[in-house]
Amino acid sequence: MKTKIENQRVNLNKVISVMIVVFLFLSTGVVAQDEEPIQALFKKGTVVNELWTPEVKINSIQGNIGTLVGFYGGALINRTFLIGIAGGVNLGHPRVNYGYFGGIMQYVFNPSDVVHFSGQLLIAYGSTKDYEDPKEGLLDNFWNISGAPFFMMEPGLNLEVNMSHRVTLVVGMSYRYVSGLDEYNENVLITRVTNEDLSGLNFNIGLKFVKKQKK
Repeated sequence: MKTKIENQRVNLNKVISVMIVVFLFLSTGVVAQDEEPIQALFKKGTVVNELWTPEVKINSIQGNIGTLVGFYGGALINRTFLIGIAGGVNLGHPRVNYGYFGGIMQYVFNPSDVVHFSGQLLIAYGSTKDYEDPKEGLLDNFWNISGAPFFMMEPGLNLEVNMSHRVTLVVGMSYRYVSGLDEYNENVLITRVTNEDLSGLNFNIGLKFVKKQKK
């Protein structure tokens, strides 16, 4: 008849044997998984560039022509698809002071051609506020735009000219759709600017600067 200690040793040996079998099974599964190809969103050889574009936009608000200075940039994939951020602040409109910040997507057609086209969509949050004092210079109340909020969506089409491998001239036009602006907000008691006032055609010019390629 086996003693209690002998029974414990037998049980321990069984546990160890089961653990070894389980370990070998898991190891075989890991090896099999390593042999399977890993699927990814971007294929091997995908080139991602960092791109930044300062730009100037010209538009008409409440019958006055104004200019807005802005930028957009982000990750340019295979020199074709851009996804990134964008922003802008009023520079030269005499009555309405406003700005925005949001995201942008852009697709470039035949980027290797000297002259080519691109299409884009800008979606952003904006804000407008009346001037505290009459605007006398370009930089008067430049950043004083935190006031009545609005939402904007702006599709556009551009003509692009490659000046060099890393610099591209961009000229184009877009149409801005604005919603959610309250014309009775206390921050716009003077201009009473509306969604329709801020909506409309924009003409833009800018320079794309592409940084060194990264794989």
